[in-house]
Amino acid sequence: MAAFLAVLAPEADAVVGHLRERWDPSVQRGLGAHITLRYPFLPLRALSTRDREMLVDAIASVPSFHYTLARVSNFPSTVFLDPEPVSPFAALRAAVDQAFERRLPEDPFPRYAPHLSVARQVRKDRTEVMEALGAALAGSGDGAIHATCKMVMLLERTCGGPWQVQLDLPLGPPRIG
Repeated sequence: MAAFLAVLAPEADAVVGHLRERWDPSVQRGLGAHITLRYPFLPLRALSTRDREMLVDAIASVPSFHYTLARVSNFPSTVFLDPEPVSPFAALRAAVDQAFERRLPEDPFPRYAPHLSVARQVRKDRTEVMEALGAALAGSGDGAIHATCKMVMLLERTCGGPWQVQLDLPLGPPRIG
């Protein structure tokens, strides 16, 4: 069983969902647009009542926030959108890591870089993907996707099945001012 923590971004699906359907295999496993906070994470059945309380408290320690997705970037085989600001995503990740210290599975990507993947496993099509993504953003009005993060989700998937939300974890109230 695989599990991870993510911020779902339905606002992005409305703009880049058609591109993700074409170039991101995770769509076929039921995964909408998202920004991963921690992969892998502990599956729900491995979390005690105290663990769940710690997870709720860790997520609630970060105020809900607005962010934008406007900058197209890439890793060697992935094209993605960078969220701005990055700091609240990093704060969420740090809060979870601190709460669970050494109990978490080893992260294959220990240098956390929040991003919303649009295309994975693309090398030769990268230019086409980046142009299509730029056009989709341009068609969104002001060239950006505006979103709000109020919730983190614990998602799980078993034996090749679809990803499913197991827990909704609310962030704290937004900061005023």
